[in-house]
Amino acid sequence: MVILFLAPITILYILLFLFPAVRSFYVAFFDWNGFQSTMKFVGINNFIELMRDPKIWGVAIPNTLILIFLGGFLVFALSFFFSGILTTKIRGRKIFRAILFFPSVLSPVAVAILWGFIYNKQWGLLNNFLGVIGLGVFQRTWGAPETLLYSIIIALVWMNTGLYTVMLVAGLDRIPASLLEAADIEGASEARKFFRIKLPLIHDVLTTSIILWCISTVKEFGLLFSWGGGIDIPPDGAQNLAVRMYITAFGKRTTMFRMGYATAIGILMFVVVAVIVFAVSWLNRKHETVEY
Repeated sequence: MVILFLAPITILYILLFLFPAVRSFYVAFFDWNGFQSTMKFVGINNFIELMRDPKIWGVAIPNTLILIFLGGFLVFALSFFFSGILTTKIRGRKIFRAILFFPSVLSPVAVAILWGFIYNKQWGLLNNFLGVIGLGVFQRTWGAPETLLYSIIIALVWMNTGLYTVMLVAGLDRIPASLLEAADIEGASEARKFFRIKLPLIHDVLTTSIILWCISTVKEFGLLFSWGGGIDIPPDGAQNLAVRMYITAFGKRTTMFRMGYATAIGILMFVVVAVIVFAVSWLNRKHETVEY
């Protein structure tokens, strides 16, 4: 009876997710435009070209790693801070949670437009605010090539911090109150309780959150692609592996339709995610499981 109910969704999963994923390893060995039925076998030439592509190793991969590690550091630093506050007895916790989570439900296109206005050099909110408070020396063109990636990271952090805060809060809320009460009796501060009691007890939630962040960042597309206005190819500062894969597959003003090579880039994305997931899982196993 259970198999009967599981069969439809299992079939859909195989057809829509598993089969395309497995077939991508086959397509990567061909030169194919994605429209004709004929596919020219090129062996490992796509992967050889991938290893020599300066746009991949000089732009896409460095940008992806910066997004993962620098963006992840900022997201989880803020998430620790806010989750630590929201699990205390502060008033209005539910309202603060809703406010923090709100950016996570916005469309990446809307976020790109919003932060494009904030970063505008002439009348943007950020430069005008710096001028008002007497820090005009820090005014700059935030969309310039040397600052674009970091400007996008700030927008990405703003959009995702609420989601990971809510995930951490959900884990913290399941900690038995008796443990925290015992810590209060011993005179532990809120910071000490958070880092010495709460975080060790939710390391599984934290591990899942880190893996989710890494996967979502590697395949982040909407925010970065929208930064170029959707008219032309995004500048180098707004290109990660996902954006580069799309450009290779479809191009923009000049069509490319290199589906075989784009699929090879997709496999590289899979390898990056697999390495990160393995590393995070291995580090998680190094810690003894805490039970309560």
